[in-house]
Amino acid sequence: MNGFEKHAAFYRAYLTEDRSLIPLTVALATIVGLWLLVYLVAVVGPDPEHAAQPAAKAPAVVQTTTR
Repeated sequence: MNGFEKHAAFYRAYLTEDRSLIPLTVALATIVGLWLLVYLVAVVGPDPEHAAQPAAKAPAVVQTTTR
């Protein structure tokens, strides 16, 4: 008996049901939905080139010394 066969009952809980397409469809739809969410956040997010420009245009801080 190899390691997988010893713990087959444990791993069986993480497998989708082979006889039904509903759990497989839900799993695939979840994966595609998460991928689409990450893709849309990356597209809508700030452009790296424009994100660096405001820091370059920030006004310099002038220190004054009092005597």
